[in-house]
Amino acid sequence: MSGGMPPLRNRNLAAGFIVVMYLLIGALLAGLLVAGLSGNDVWAGVAALVGGVLGAVFGLWCLRRTPEDERAGDDAY
Repeated sequence: MSGGMPPLRNRNLAAGFIVVMYLLIGALLAGLLVAGLSGNDVWAGVAALVGGVLGAVFGLWCLRRTPEDERAGDDAY
């Protein structure tokens, strides 16, 4: 094995991991921002949901913009 976490060497699992991480970061940042500004838990929940969706969309967009040769896994060589 030449480095990397073994489950993330599969390109589909790595892509899913990237999308989930952007989803969680977007939800966390949006929820914290709205909770800090408004203090209302309902709005913080809605902001976390919207932030999660936007984070996942951003993660997918980043994956689609990555050139194919960079997205190729180690098994392609």
